Amino acid sequence: MRGKKGDEFLIDVNKHYPSMVKIMLTGQADNDAVERAKKPANIHCCLRKPWNDEELVETIKSGLEKLV
Repeated sequence: MRGKKGDEFLIDVNKHYPSMVKIMLTGQADNDAVERAKKPANIHCCLRKPWNDEELVETIKSGLEKLV
């Protein structure tokens, strides 16, 4: 993303859409960046590249369950 880091983007999204379930998909973020974003961005889960299909599907399912 140009001009903004992914954790910053998710924090901004959370400000405008706090009830949205947010999943961070990353290949670059270090543990500190993930931890910095978790609470202010209300991140449901963080998946690191390469993730497997089962992990992605389960994460999406658990995120959808939070909406019900």
